[in-house]
Amino acid sequence: MYIALLANDIKHKTSNIMINELKYTQSTTFNLTLWWTVTFILIKLFECQLINSFSILLYGIMSLVGYWGLFILLILSAVYWSRKTGKVEKPFGPFVFSLIATSFMLLFPFTALTLQVDFRLKQDAREEVVRMIMNKQINYDLTKTSRVDIPDKYENLSVGSPNVVVEKVDGEVCILFYTFRGLTDNSSGFVYVPNENTMTKFKLRQYSNSIFYDPIEITNITDHWYFVANT
Repeated sequence: MYIALLANDIKHKTSNIMINELKYTQSTTFNLTLWWTVTFILIKLFECQLINSFSILLYGIMSLVGYWGLFILLILSAVYWSRKTGKVEKPFGPFVFSLIATSFMLLFPFTALTLQVDFRLKQDAREEVVRMIMNKQINYDLTKTSRVDIPDKYENLSVGSPNVVVEKVDGEVCILFYTFRGLTDNSSGFVYVPNENTMTKFKLRQYSNSIFYDPIEITNITDHWYFVANT
């Protein structure tokens, strides 16, 4: 009788241990996916700073690792769901969360958001620099295109170094503030255009000038301001 009770007690304790281990595995999968996603979101939100502080190659590797990690966690959570159905409560939880996290990271427009935030936060300062250039408060020699140094206190307005590209297009002075400078020719930035009729000259994938030299994107942000990406 004693042996039977002891065996039953051992069986009960073993069952509880297994259930606790299954719950621990479920919690670990969920938490790992949560922290991986939060870390990846921070990387994407600071995309421009990471690219310009290090390199686009390093950022590309970090993004690739981030996406691969999400896909691996998605597969692991699907395997967990398949194996633990009927053994734990809501075994599909980690899979659902992983699916939502992966879809969010793939579909959310992080780059567009960070560029919009950068433009809105620094618009007044950039327009102040534009006025200084237009009023000749910043000395520069302009024939057609010049790389013009701006005061150090405005250095965060154009990445890479404290200068902007100033170019005459149809007699109008256009000004480019960099958001990205490639090692050779890739670049992107915010362009001030005093006469918006000038923009009809520029077409995607057509060589134009120093600011719009091989544009793959030209997007109007607000009056007189455009975002351009060149390759």
